[in-house]
Amino acid sequence: MAGLITVGGLATGLDSNKIIDQLMKLERRPIDLLENEKAAAQATKASVATVGSKLTALGTAVRALTTVGGVLVRSASSSDEGVLTAAAGAGAARGSLTVTVGQLARGSTAGSTVGLPSATATVASGTGSFRFQVGSGAVQTVNVGATTTLQGLAGAINDLGAGVTATAVNLGTTTSPDYRLQIVSDSTGSASTIAVVQDDTSLAVQATQAGQDASFTVSGFSGTFARSTNSFSDVLPGVTISLKSEGTSTVTVSDDPDKIVEQVKAVVTAFNDIVGFVAGESTVTESKDKKSVTLGTLATDSAVRRVLQRLHEVVSEPFAGASGRYVNLSSVGLATQKDGTLKLDEAKLRGAVGNDPTAVAELFAGTVGSAGIADDLTSAIARTNGTRGVLATHDTAPEQRIQSLQDQIDSGNRRLDKVEANLRAQFTALETLVSSLQSQSGFLLSALGAK
Repeated sequence: MAGLITVGGLATGLDSNKIIDQLMKLERRPIDLLENEKAAAQATKASVATVGSKLTALGTAVRALTTVGGVLVRSASSSDEGVLTAAAGAGAARGSLTVTVGQLARGSTAGSTVGLPSATATVASGTGSFRFQVGSGAVQTVNVGATTTLQGLAGAINDLGAGVTATAVNLGTTTSPDYRLQIVSDSTGSASTIAVVQDDTSLAVQATQAGQDASFTVSGFSGTFARSTNSFSDVLPGVTISLKSEGTSTVTVSDDPDKIVEQVKAVVTAFNDIVGFVAGESTVTESKDKKSVTLGTLATDSAVRRVLQRLHEVVSEPFAGASGRYVNLSSVGLATQKDGTLKLDEAKLRGAVGNDPTAVAELFAGTVGSAGIADDLTSAIARTNGTRGVLATHDTAPEQRIQSLQDQIDSGNRRLDKVEANLRAQFTALETLVSSLQSQSGFLLSALGAK
């Protein structure tokens, strides 16, 4: 009992503090049992939350396989990466095309033809303006005066946000400087051409390079393509092409079995993570003397077992929309083991992708009117792990139980405080009584001895 200090046994010789402590341990036994029960409920709640987070991870891995394009990951290669590089994305179709690059896209530049001895030298003898235009955009104006320096003019041009970058560049040496204004378009293409409209400076700024579009042909298409940049993804569906130089290169798009296997492995790993965790937390262990049993945090949790059962049903079910040889996950190398985990036969999966990639993709992603196994898994996880799912609803029960136990513990502790206070009061009274009797006895003995 906090704040209460007693010294026992001075009169009676009894160790009242020890006696009270032992009595209180007996009184506290029911509360200790409640504390243990509360700790078990909290551990179960934490394990259920862990199952939920692992289901989220599984859902993330599975969603990558819910579309045919997601299953059939494809890669693009270039026969000459000095001419161009290619990268395949969603929607890329298998096949080969030859691209011939006639010219690369480039930006526009303009620069001063008159140099200055420093970046802080002035560029005008009086008031005026420097005006320029980028492509068909608005004419941009910078006012200049007798105090405008070269670096000041460059900074003012940059502040316009007109799609160009201006700098003061030293074309000379440290001992013989030759500072010029250089203006470079931020974008490439013919629409980026810089035109000097008015120049009231002493710099004599002129356009030195016009913007240029990339020009190329693609086998199977008539005519020449033009693009304002050297990187584009609107010519071959799902393929991003980056031009590097003039020349010819063949772009080949093919299935990427390594990435397909990697995605399926991610699902297997996430699935087995859940199975292993639930199994580990569902153990029932008997002590060596067989007098006690220790339960895992999920040993008695039927809701989690139902969730796991549903996941196993989905990965074992046949695909209703199958039109070929691949009718279930087992047919492409995914089999359920005795311990409930999934095992991937990588060679079998690679063989299936090589034999009939479309059928493999449809097994996971489904067809029109038939949900694939990845779709069914995604739905099952959503129903289980959503805000109104089985786990969310189930999670309220442990929370309510924990609160109920805490209320009982608080009530029990208040009762213990009263019991301890009462015991200490009784022992104090006993000490007082004995001390009084000892005093009276001493007085009587003293009085009798005097006679």
